Amino acid sequence: MEDSSSDPLPAVVAEAEQISQKLRDIGKGVRPVAFSHVTEPAQAFLVAAITGEIRRTFWVLCPNVRSQELLYESLLNWLPDALFLPEAEFAAVENILPDPEIAAERLALLNRIQREKGPHVIIATRAALGQAAPDPAALNSVVLALRRGKREPMERTIEALVAAGYERVAQVTTRGHFAVRGGILDVFSWQAQRPVRAEFFGDDIESLREFDVDTQTSVRNLQNVEILLGTVEDQTGTVQDYIAPGHVRIGIEPEETGDADILIGEGWLGGDEREDFRGAFEDCEIGDFAVGDFMLVEAKRRQFSARLKEWRASGWRIVIYFQTEGEIERFREIMVDLEGIELVEGTLPRGFAFPVGNLVVLSAAELLGRY
Repeated sequence: MEDSSSDPLPAVVAEAEQISQKLRDIGKGVRPVAFSHVTEPAQAFLVAAITGEIRRTFWVLCPNVRSQELLYESLLNWLPDALFLPEAEFAAVENILPDPEIAAERLALLNRIQREKGPHVIIATRAALGQAAPDPAALNSVVLALRRGKREPMERTIEALVAAGYERVAQVTTRGHFAVRGGILDVFSWQAQRPVRAEFFGDDIESLREFDVDTQTSVRNLQNVEILLGTVEDQTGTVQDYIAPGHVRIGIEPEETGDADILIGEGWLGGDEREDFRGAFEDCEIGDFAVGDFMLVEAKRRQFSARLKEWRASGWRIVIYFQTEGEIERFREIMVDLEGIELVEGTLPRGFAFPVGNLVVLSAAELLGRY
């Protein structure tokens, strides 16, 4: 039995002729390219296959927040650098303010897309594209870069923070604050997860450290950091403005009126063409397991073992995802014959099969009744 794959698993999909031809079309600029009959649990896997073969920045547009979260969670198994863009919270409800953590997360992601040219894979909702955001040009021009070892007069840094609306306080507690103690400058940028502490020696930045806002103790050393200036109130653009020429949009369960470059859906997306099931992704059909069934009921295990034998006899590759190493060890104990089956650590809510590639990917969450 192998515990991990020796080659990237999504490559199995990319090598199948029914998929590889469409990948070639995408590379040539054909638009739109549709992938039909892709069951929901396999959609993230197909996204990983596409983005792994084509070096572009991709915007994966989901129909709602639930599908966005599910796709992102599964995608991290094969694409750990994928980015998640949360929808903005609107102040339409009286007396309710937007969550500052969500606002910071959005700002950090948009800043990264604007300043790092990629390629990136951004998971968003269709609705998010029309939501307000800082103008990209303004966001790009109002960044204060601090770097360890750089000559940067402390007084000039403080003046820039004050001019940008940062509030000077005795101790930093929230975004938009900065504090000064001798040659030490603490600042909590609008987009940051944690504040940073810069120690100056004369006009040189001697050290940069991220620190915990509650304990005020250092978390990790940094080589450089970017402080956003003056962008919190600027909402003159939209998220759509960050989709640059050359970026590719993937529409998950796309609308008929949408303008995605790549379409992925559970149904038929070929319009008036003859329906084609080649290259389809299907449900695994391993049976239903209630909580505890698989662990306790021998008949359930025999049913599953018989299915595994059928797949192996037909030359299928079988991969099972478990949330923890402990689950893998427990599974080894209750299953006798696991020869040739790959047991992998990862989070996968549901499994799927790719018949044309002789591949089945299973979820231990389904097997163990832990959805």
